[in-house]
Amino acid sequence: MPEPVTRREFLSYSGAALTGVTLGQLGRQWLASTTPAVVHASGSEVWATSVCRECPASCGLRARMIGGVPVKLEGSPLCPIGRGRLCAKGQASLESYFDPDRLIGPARRVGERGAGRWEPIPWPKALDLVTAQIRESVSAGRPGLVALAVDEDGPPADAWSDAWRAIGARTFRTPIDTATRLRPRFEALTGVNGDPMFDLERASHVLSFGAPIVETWLSPVWAQRAFGRFRRGPSRQRGRLVQIDARRSATARKADEWLSVLPEHQALLAYGIASVLLREDRVQRGLLDEFGGNLREFQRDVIPHYTPDQVAAATGIPVVTILRLGRDLADSPRPVVVVAADANNSLIDAVFTLNALIGAFDRPGGVFVAPASIDRRGVEDEPLEALGDLKPRVVALADPSPFRTLSASPDLGRLLEGARFVVSLSPYLDETAAFADLLLPTHTPLESWHCAVPAPAVAAETRSIAMPAVKPRLDTADRLSLVASIARRIGAPEQATDEPISTERIARGEIDRLWRLRRGGPYSVVYETEWLEQLERGGWWAPAAESREDFTNRILQAGGWIDPYFQAGQIEQSLRERRGLRFALPVAIPAVPPAKIEIKPVDGAGRDGFGKGATLRLVTFTPAVVSLAGNPNQPVIYELLGQPDAAPWQPWAELHPETAARLGIESGHRIRITSRVATIEAMAVLVEGMLSDVVAVASVPSVPGAGRWARVIEGDARSLVALADPAGPCLVVVARA
Repeated sequence: MPEPVTRREFLSYSGAALTGVTLGQLGRQWLASTTPAVVHASGSEVWATSVCRECPASCGLRARMIGGVPVKLEGSPLCPIGRGRLCAKGQASLESYFDPDRLIGPARRVGERGAGRWEPIPWPKALDLVTAQIRESVSAGRPGLVALAVDEDGPPADAWSDAWRAIGARTFRTPIDTATRLRPRFEALTGVNGDPMFDLERASHVLSFGAPIVETWLSPVWAQRAFGRFRRGPSRQRGRLVQIDARRSATARKADEWLSVLPEHQALLAYGIASVLLREDRVQRGLLDEFGGNLREFQRDVIPHYTPDQVAAATGIPVVTILRLGRDLADSPRPVVVVAADANNSLIDAVFTLNALIGAFDRPGGVFVAPASIDRRGVEDEPLEALGDLKPRVVALADPSPFRTLSASPDLGRLLEGARFVVSLSPYLDETAAFADLLLPTHTPLESWHCAVPAPAVAAETRSIAMPAVKPRLDTADRLSLVASIARRIGAPEQATDEPISTERIARGEIDRLWRLRRGGPYSVVYETEWLEQLERGGWWAPAAESREDFTNRILQAGGWIDPYFQAGQIEQSLRERRGLRFALPVAIPAVPPAKIEIKPVDGAGRDGFGKGATLRLVTFTPAVVSLAGNPNQPVIYELLGQPDAAPWQPWAELHPETAARLGIESGHRIRITSRVATIEAMAVLVEGMLSDVVAVASVPSVPGAGRWARVIEGDARSLVALADPAGPCLVVVARA
């Protein structure tokens, strides 16, 4: 167990804490082992290896320790994903360790849910409480118990699900924006049972459909590094980027060309480009002649129904632009088409179709299959949408991700309110606390063991593995140990070994498995990694260490394992086995194109209290600095939320300048945005090139019951669309506040 908080320390913290269950400012000073006069001023310097867990990329990091206290985080130069770089979320994650509103230990709800009133409770009593509730739910039959967590790959994630299923729970995962989310549609076209991987850095021309390449695309630090080499690659011309996006995102601002197209119209544009390629016979015939599959049927549906004239009428993009987009793709030596991971299935189908037509599969600057040595779990977790109308009695929440994703079910809150008992295993006061009856805090990332499969990005097998950078200082627990303890109390089947389940045990077991593979080696600098690849290509499969113990130590010191040997050709092999591509057949463009919203003032007060304003389409987006499952209580992150105009702690809404002028709105004005179900306020940002009938609003989680900085954000854009018709646009009234 971690070093306990003494009664004297606990009482001193509780004077400035939330009902005595968080650290408070005095606790922060104790956590840093300092007084305000000597903060981080003395002690020896040591660098500790860890893994960033702010997103699924699992970049390696190094923590600078002064006197045993972490004072700065940097990217690990040995990590093949970041190579010494770390994004803003990773840099800011140090604040989670020092968060004065961290949970000290277990706490039980007092009063009504959401009131934010808690009382400390000892671990044995907390475990007795959750065990009794689970026993009762299991005896009542399924779906009596439900466990939710963010979607991850790796042995600890599998162990989490296996432990809950052994108790009798149904396990669900929050989808995350990695290549794994694109996998089903990629497999439908090619038959490949693997995640797609885009070779961005060696491409000569990139056509992007909403992919946030310089923000949070797939594996953010890798994508930004790859984009830099795409722009300034050695011994070749600067790559060209065309961004198709509903708003002028950071990627759109860096693109050579930005075309503003609504998300629901982007698939139409993609198939219009495909029609140009097929009509003018600008496709790569090598792949299609051998593996065309149902290409003739696809041409019959696309060429007559997606003519440039029809697509232009539906999307607003001129015919000459559609023709040029297709011809530019065909004329470029190494073109590739990319897409946002959270795009709808029809757009993902269209993007992979374009890649097939331009011959981007299995070639440099194109699309490959990410390598993997571990088969997918036999029993998969269910997607978050599958919660549906379930009415579980007990719900276990590993993190706040179900509340932050833009694709979250609007019924999730009602489902949790209807549950008899909700337990949170988060280290922080976050969205889970609004519904929880019991808080069982786990270690923060710097205090934890890690064993993750990074999101598919680099052309190599990788594992991010590290031991804790610092010892746990509060009364928290390892997440897997906690779930295993609950399972033992319930009477789940005994494990095969007497050694207790923990993340450390899982990580060491994975290192043993990698040792037995007799290939690959610890993370290393670029030269050593490339030399290892050359050795393996030449048939030299030498072990990376002389003994298992030495191998373990080297992996933990480096922060991970990599096998850089990569052999292309899996897509072509799959096409040969399944006898060709299977193109998704798109539906025809409606005879009547989607009506453009007429922007006209809404005078007086409407039945919902609308003031003077105009009806616009709502587009929501998540800023790059918002973490899907991390601590919401980080002041540095909230300083960055005011971008692009550098006003901190401000949600913003983007408007076309002409639309804003008609409404009497100027840049920096506070505006009111009202839908059928909610009203929020935001700062107006005027953007040239925006669609005139669209307002794009930053979606920043509002967490009223969380820490002091998380409570600053008001106006969660997701509340505007909670009950909107998913099949149609969400309309809002915009006016000056």
